[in-house]
Amino acid sequence: MSISYLDLKQAVLGSGPMGLIISSLLAKNFDEVTLWIPDKEFVQQLKKRRQTEIMGITLDIPEHIEIVSSLDVFGRDDWSFHIAVPSRMCMDNLNALIDTISPKNDFVFSFFTKGILDSKYRKKFGFISYSQYLEHILKEKNIQSFEITVVNGPSMIAEIMEEKTAFFNVGSSNKEAREYVAELLGSYLVNTSTTDDILGMELIGVAKNPMAIASGIVSLLPNYGSNLLGELLSVGFQEVRDLAMKYGARPDTVMGRSGLADFIATATSGKSRNRNFGRKIVGELLSGQEKLNLLERIEIFFSPKQFIEKEAEKWQDNVEGSYALGILIELANEIRLPFTLHRILFDVLTRKQPPEALIEYIKGGKLQSQAPPPVVLKKVGLNLTSGIDFQNVLVDRILKSVLNVQGNLGRIKKQSTAIIETIQKRLTKAIRKKQKLEESKFQSEIEVWQKFSHASKDEESLYIKEIIRFYVREIADNYSPTVRESLLRVIAPIRLFSGGFSRGSMIPHIGGKTEDVKALSSKYNVLYAPTHRSHLDSVEVAYSIFHLGLPVPRYAAGINLMSNPFWEWMLKSLGAYAVDRERTRNSLYLECLTLYSQVMLEKGIPSLVYPEGTRSRTGGIVPVKTGLLTTAVNAFRSSGTEILIVPISLSYECVPEDNQFCDIEEDLSMAGFLSKRTSVHVEFCDPIPISQYAHNDDPTLELAYRITKAWKTYHKILPNQIVAKLMMENEFHLDVKSAKVLVEDFILRHPGNYLTMDPEEIWHKGKKILEKRKFVEEINGILTSKNDALINYYGTMIPEDEDKKY
Repeated sequence: MSISYLDLKQAVLGSGPMGLIISSLLAKNFDEVTLWIPDKEFVQQLKKRRQTEIMGITLDIPEHIEIVSSLDVFGRDDWSFHIAVPSRMCMDNLNALIDTISPKNDFVFSFFTKGILDSKYRKKFGFISYSQYLEHILKEKNIQSFEITVVNGPSMIAEIMEEKTAFFNVGSSNKEAREYVAELLGSYLVNTSTTDDILGMELIGVAKNPMAIASGIVSLLPNYGSNLLGELLSVGFQEVRDLAMKYGARPDTVMGRSGLADFIATATSGKSRNRNFGRKIVGELLSGQEKLNLLERIEIFFSPKQFIEKEAEKWQDNVEGSYALGILIELANEIRLPFTLHRILFDVLTRKQPPEALIEYIKGGKLQSQAPPPVVLKKVGLNLTSGIDFQNVLVDRILKSVLNVQGNLGRIKKQSTAIIETIQKRLTKAIRKKQKLEESKFQSEIEVWQKFSHASKDEESLYIKEIIRFYVREIADNYSPTVRESLLRVIAPIRLFSGGFSRGSMIPHIGGKTEDVKALSSKYNVLYAPTHRSHLDSVEVAYSIFHLGLPVPRYAAGINLMSNPFWEWMLKSLGAYAVDRERTRNSLYLECLTLYSQVMLEKGIPSLVYPEGTRSRTGGIVPVKTGLLTTAVNAFRSSGTEILIVPISLSYECVPEDNQFCDIEEDLSMAGFLSKRTSVHVEFCDPIPISQYAHNDDPTLELAYRITKAWKTYHKILPNQIVAKLMMENEFHLDVKSAKVLVEDFILRHPGNYLTMDPEEIWHKGKKILEKRKFVEEINGILTSKNDALINYYGTMIPEDEDKKY
């Protein structure tokens, strides 16, 4: 019986991302498309909103797609079914569908689901693929007029949504059927091809996914790079090729669009769910965050395949590679294929081998049941120690560094006369201003430098050590947990009162990768790297760290802030170490300052730096000063102890210094300064291990890029920032009637970390904040700027896209 293809109605089975994407593609060419989703509640939500989010991208569902939760609608008419359900649900869904449809009608079935039957069904029926199983049950139900196709190829879901070029290969034993489906899917951006090697497509389509998981795993290990990835994928693909061809796949299928092309795309794309699953797993393992309970350990022993599948469900991702791996190993066993790399991957996912075992195998090394940690763990119990407690270690380390450079003492001695003259000028100034603390320090500094300048060759090292000790004492913090905690508790009510007792007034809104940072900080040294927007940044970060129970960092503070004994005691007790920016030409002082921060990191004491160097006066991200990262790189190279850079993105609803940055005069008291602070969001970004970059020629450039990218990704986009940005884009005037549409368009154009994605809420809240600050006013339905500079300042806070400016 010949199928009348033009009379077929279009239906998509599947609630996952691929089902939604395929239905949207078909809706471009058909007036009626039916999308079946078994979850009734989800169906109601989609019917109401006609919108969903896939991988952080909003997808609008056309009105002419009918969304149903019952299969009864398919009990009549001729249908072209596009099957995109998760592989683990495929057989149950197929059986339910076949029980519903009528034997009198015509059907075309297209498999987007990639699957191989498990061993129970393979033994029962004597075949291996889903298409073979479907053909069997159709004939069993006496359904005669049907054709079956399989669709795969390099077609990443996120890229289809972003309207990037995608490729589908359509396989079927029937030429008319495969050309029909290819025409359905083809468009300007979707390129299609056809083949009759349907079994080969299914085999290679399933086999590609596990190596994408392996790709994700190795991407987080030390010394990872393109060379390592290339070798891993080469070995993995050879195993995939051998398995598929042993079961009958043709060479052109294996090396073509359904095979090699799809394999490369899935294993290398940052948007691959399988690859990202691998990164999540190894991230937990390396951080020490994972704690397996007794039940899970028993499950690993008796049912390792089920354990891997549960892992994928835990992450709420449709990770086909996690379901395919066990089945592929079973197929390899049946034909006695070594399949070694895939077996190691299975052992890694079931915690029988460490992630490094994948690399050891492709390097030809011996496999170990336990590999040594990639980097040295931090020294335990030192995070509460003050810098002054390390002064002897610091002095000896700095002295050794100075003496190891030939001719260094001679160069320093030549500088001594100029240094003494500079100190004398500062002493005179301190005497005139009656600054007793500075006066005493400068007199002591002059004395020790004079001893060195008149010292004999044999005495030089003795007096240079005395100078170093003087500088270390001046620089070193004297951190006291008691003082810090007491001060935070004293200030907290003041913040609460000045913030009107609103949520977030005492402790900022904290988000991001907090659990990852907490887990990693227990094992590795931490360098916090916040954005710099306000004088309040250090306070906001301090309260966030205090609230999360994270290790307290040491941070640089200008020595001018320590102008009296009380403030010096207070700041140093809070963990501040002194930096004298007027000594920038004193090479010995700079050596002491640099090695102080380096040694503290080596000893496991966390630090905080502002990589931008200064507060942003535009609202946007300031280019990172790479020199500030050199200390951390040197600390890793010197000690081998891992150092994690934790970028922190601070997003202010109102920055107290905003008028100052926009050259607007303002007489702001301390109370006024604090009252201008409203909502502050502190987002902890993905930690960046220095070990990954320390062996590059200039690791600070790559680290600066990673920090900036993290800031952009995690910046909390607030309603007033969005409204300000829209004002900037529309010549500082907005038609209130069209505002909601503009906000909706903005959200579609700008993926990001939104406080809310409700267009109405964004508009009303953002407008209210700007009106309260008197930045805008509404006149005859037009929102008009009253201060373009401040509108520009808050609009610029929204980071620029990686590829194009917003």
